[in-house]
Amino acid sequence: MDASTVLYYDKNAPSLARRYEMADMEYTHRILIRHLPEGCKVLEIGCGSGRDAAFLLSHGFDITAVDASSEMLKTTIAKHPELADRVHQASMPFSEKHSILDRCFDAVVMIATLMHISDQDLFECSSQIRELLRPDGILFISSSLGREGILEGRDSEFRTYVERQPDELQLLFERLGFRLIAKYRNKDSLGRNFDWITLVLQRIGGGTPRSIDEIETIISRDRKDATYKLALLRALSDIAQTEHYQVRWHPDGRVSVPLGLVAEKWLLYYWPLVEADGQGDKVVIPQKRGMEINKPIAFRKAMRKLISFYNPHGGLNSFYQDYKSGLLPSDGVVLLDKAINAIARTIVSGPVVYAGGALEGEKAYFGFKGPQTATGRCTNPARVSENLGHILVSAGAWREMSLIGHWLSESLILRWAELTYEISNKTVPVKEVIDRLLIRPTTDRDVQFARSIYANLQSLDCVWTGVPLGRRFAVDHTVPFSIWHNNDLWNLLPAARDVNAKKSDKLISKRLLITSKDRVIHYWGILKKNAEERFSVEVSRALVRGTLDLHNWEKAAFSGLVENVETLAIQRGLERWDP
Repeated sequence: MDASTVLYYDKNAPSLARRYEMADMEYTHRILIRHLPEGCKVLEIGCGSGRDAAFLLSHGFDITAVDASSEMLKTTIAKHPELADRVHQASMPFSEKHSILDRCFDAVVMIATLMHISDQDLFECSSQIRELLRPDGILFISSSLGREGILEGRDSEFRTYVERQPDELQLLFERLGFRLIAKYRNKDSLGRNFDWITLVLQRIGGGTPRSIDEIETIISRDRKDATYKLALLRALSDIAQTEHYQVRWHPDGRVSVPLGLVAEKWLLYYWPLVEADGQGDKVVIPQKRGMEINKPIAFRKAMRKLISFYNPHGGLNSFYQDYKSGLLPSDGVVLLDKAINAIARTIVSGPVVYAGGALEGEKAYFGFKGPQTATGRCTNPARVSENLGHILVSAGAWREMSLIGHWLSESLILRWAELTYEISNKTVPVKEVIDRLLIRPTTDRDVQFARSIYANLQSLDCVWTGVPLGRRFAVDHTVPFSIWHNNDLWNLLPAARDVNAKKSDKLISKRLLITSKDRVIHYWGILKKNAEERFSVEVSRALVRGTLDLHNWEKAAFSGLVENVETLAIQRGLERWDP
């Protein structure tokens, strides 16, 4: 919680405490009793006047309460002296050495607190909550929704105030190993014109399977006229893993995913398949029933021209490097624009409209808003994302893709290859299609570009150990390429060769990441200076919630890196590394 927010509570503690004590909390307290194990150890974060902590204590719970405001804690003790030995001053996220982090609780309660946590601190706070809870422990969160007067994350009192859709919060904690138990909505107990959303979640103690029945139904039961639907689901799963900050959460239970990101993925997926056509017009690996003899896939012609243009210049690898770096030649820009627009039009008119709609009595599974094409404006990564519309996906499906998307994507590749084998009248082997679908732009040119920047620095230290490097160093993928297939500049940092070899395909520990923060941000600044447009696009897509502030981006980007590394470790059970 930031200083200005704490200052507000310090200055207004007596009047706020009187107001809180007057609130009718019967509804919330009834829910608390319903979901908390009888007599369990409870930590309340943001206890305010002590109203809820005193209620829990009176009902036999072993309560510990914390609040960031020392003045509010004075009112807590004055109004509820029975809590005197149970309250502590502490602000979330807790400092690393705070004694509260050494304890373990059966439940954590946060009533009207999470709104005061900034986007940059949200993941760290959520991660600490996870560590404070025992396996199968209960998390009880109550947060406002629909409050007026919030501007750029501040309310009229200049408190940090960030309202988040319940689906977004649910996903945040599901990625950390929680499952939703219950969700409630009620009016403000003080008569103000907004609602309160309560989520009750449980930290998963063992492996609990999650249903993906909706997605499986679409894959299995829809008509399979082309590979489009599989390509769409694969793209969404990949984006959910590596660029999930780009989606927007909506009150109607859906998220919107930029069409441009999906179109980019399709371009990379289909490139190796279309490239097999060679110089002629014959379709070698058909992607539509009828062998594409009378009706080829809608974007094959545009992709052929782009591929033919780039094949003499290094093919897919060179194209992707030039595209990300804003170095496409003018003729290549024209061909890219035509290919992306043809792909985007196909995505919307094909799988977005028809996925799910082929089921009897069912409506289309996806939605869409905004422009389907942007002729002349799809010329670089930023413009592709900005100028095309958004695909609407149910929040439930998006959570599944975010949680198990890496498995789903691999399954879709196999299904894609099997469908191609069938579409081709069994003339194209499954293995050949899988091999082509697994092709990704190689990393050499990106690594060499980062290396050239670091090699020109007068002094260079290992990002993970701080040891001076001299001229002999390695370029390390912070998130190993084998795990995330990410070659963004922010992910390429200088390291000692022996350190890089020992780290290998492991994820660095959280302790090491935090202690290396200044060096990470230092090298990010150098990369941004040398390739500002590319670096900014890559950071905004992979690391930053909301709009990237070009003048104050470091904290948000680093927070995003920590979140991505920690959720990867938790979701996939990956080995950690520390020198």
